[in-house]
Amino acid sequence: MDEIARYRMRVLAVVAISLFGALGARLWYLQVMISEQAVATAASNITRVIDVPAPRGRILDLKGRTLVGNRLTTMITINPRELEEADLGPIERRKMLTSIAIEVNRSGQLLKISDIEASLANRAFGYYDDIPIALDVSEDLLVFFGERGDLYPGVKVVDSTVRSYLYGDLATHLLGWVGPVNDTELATRNPQPGKEYRLRDEIGKAGIELMFEGDLRGVAGRRVVEVNRRGEIVRERKDLFEAPVAGDDVVLTIDIDIQWLVETELERAVSLARATVPEKEVGATEEPPDFLAPGGAAVILDPATGSVVAMASYPSYDPNESIGGFTLERWAELNDRANDLPMFNRAIQGEYAPGSTFKLFTAHAAWHEEVFGVGRVPEADELWDDPGFYFLQSCRADAVEEEEASGCIFKNAGEKTYERVDLPRSLTVSSDVYYYMIGESVYINPLHSETAIQDAAISYGLGRKSGVPLPFEQTGYMPTAANREQRHLDNPVAFPFGEWYSGDNVNTAIGQGDVLVTPVQLANAYATFANGGTRMAPTMVSRVVDRGGETVRVIGARVVSQVDIDPVFRELVLEGLSGVTADPEGTAYWAFNSEATNGTYFPLEEYPVAGKTGTAEVRGKADTSLFAAFGPAQAPTHVMIAVLEEAGFGSQVAAPLVARVLDPVLTGTAVEAPTAAVRYARSAALPLCVSWHEWITGDTLERLEGIDSTAEPESGPVLDADGTVRVRGQRVACGPLVDELISNLKAD
Repeated sequence: MDEIARYRMRVLAVVAISLFGALGARLWYLQVMISEQAVATAASNITRVIDVPAPRGRILDLKGRTLVGNRLTTMITINPRELEEADLGPIERRKMLTSIAIEVNRSGQLLKISDIEASLANRAFGYYDDIPIALDVSEDLLVFFGERGDLYPGVKVVDSTVRSYLYGDLATHLLGWVGPVNDTELATRNPQPGKEYRLRDEIGKAGIELMFEGDLRGVAGRRVVEVNRRGEIVRERKDLFEAPVAGDDVVLTIDIDIQWLVETELERAVSLARATVPEKEVGATEEPPDFLAPGGAAVILDPATGSVVAMASYPSYDPNESIGGFTLERWAELNDRANDLPMFNRAIQGEYAPGSTFKLFTAHAAWHEEVFGVGRVPEADELWDDPGFYFLQSCRADAVEEEEASGCIFKNAGEKTYERVDLPRSLTVSSDVYYYMIGESVYINPLHSETAIQDAAISYGLGRKSGVPLPFEQTGYMPTAANREQRHLDNPVAFPFGEWYSGDNVNTAIGQGDVLVTPVQLANAYATFANGGTRMAPTMVSRVVDRGGETVRVIGARVVSQVDIDPVFRELVLEGLSGVTADPEGTAYWAFNSEATNGTYFPLEEYPVAGKTGTAEVRGKADTSLFAAFGPAQAPTHVMIAVLEEAGFGSQVAAPLVARVLDPVLTGTAVEAPTAAVRYARSAALPLCVSWHEWITGDTLERLEGIDSTAEPESGPVLDADGTVRVRGQRVACGPLVDELISNLKAD
């Protein structure tokens, strides 16, 4: 028995030792072999990482003034998932939304239930997103909704950093706007390391905000918090915090003072055109189309560097509307032709027939292709009498009626005749017949290249993108016999005619027919001539700097090509273009020598300006008004183009606009551009300032019709005894404000 007992004890001992060995091995494995993995797994179960968005870089003008920055806003958001999980019936949901709207309205901001519903239905937001329904609300609402979370499921009041466009709708088409990144952008963008996108991140959608997204976007930071099983935050891990890195600042070539001047005068020109009644031509049987003037554009370049000094498109919009996302209704309005397409950047996307501004390039072709003195075309310095019409050599009709019916006769505007016309004078008075001759001769004379005019225009950059750093630029169109035939072959329904005739070349010679250019192309082409032949890609950004002011990179002038311009030809053309503004017979003389024509008394003796008017016919509509100019003529510092749709003659609309702008630009007297806050303050202060002026002078200001000086401004401005109005932190001096108003009324 003792042997059996001892045997059993040995077996039990072996089993016990084996079990303890297995247990020890397992403990060793758990505590030593995978301890780091276990710790990491445990940590992931109790920590959450919260992204901290990085502020976007600022956009500054060439003098360092902030055009686009960031500001802190208090917003109300609703989370659709949390709202649905609250399982509210239709009545309870409606009651909750009504209560939210009431509280927001009580805080001083208008919010309708329909606005909330529209925000919740916005497909740009996801099911788990906190959807903003009201921005810039009172911080008192943070306490109100925070204490009543059970009554308002999914509702949060949070502080957020949003984009701030300090000058409102000024330079909108250049600056662009930002919005939530979408699925397509997530899939196609290749951000820099550390700048990866997450759903709902903000991204540049247009303008500089889009083109320099990589510079403006910062590197997001992160917060790490510990949570319990119920998802409640226990504490924040300060040791794991990573601060966000702000984006770099982008410094533009734009002068915001000149931009303000251009946009103000462009809007004024549109208003003046709309108020003008078209005159019926003698002998015309139909009434002329109205000057609807739906929009226009203006561009100013520095011809020495290609820098864009100002670029305006009318109508415009306020990019501050994009904060929180455009509603579908507002987006439709901004892109509706009935509203004249406020989001459409006419400066780079509008394609227009250049009219007589194109004659510069036809003259270049004629000189360098040796067209002058060949066939019907007189020598460039030969004085020739313009009869007011041109009969094509290729026509063989016997009767005037047949000639006109078959397109054999081309006339000056109003069949006006000109005596003693040479190359310079042809530009000064804008003789169409002079260029009709050149257009046909180039095409039918075997000594010349039949595409000489088009080739010259293309060498100046017309019919191709200029390279301006803005999205969605259009190319324009330079018609030739070859590409007309190709368009017809590609789409015979849209382009039923594929033949090219002498008359087509004649029309091309004066910038009509199928010729299309964008305002920025035309400005760059004139800049190329002005600087002596260096074609540059227009640039809008001079450098990128970090928040410490250190330059990250410099963006210099970009030379594209050289245009060979004969010095003798250049002097002859300069003489002709200078005569446009200085010669009493020049087409823009009155724009630069009278205020009665909405122009100005320009200091031409000190700052001579070379220019060219253009009036482009548009079938069924009023003419497009154009003017191209640069000054001072012999040493140009600025080139300006103005284009106004359906506005009339270039001499009567576009030329006065350019004169009113170039005067303060060249003389250095452009006024300081007001911010959006200052503009609002001036508007709100005006009624009180009118009352103050009446009290001081006893003048009833009967000219100020439509101004109710007794109206109580909603913003609550306060008039001080010294004639200063205080509005939202701004101080407005009444004297200069009223003087400016009276001056504008006298001008109108």
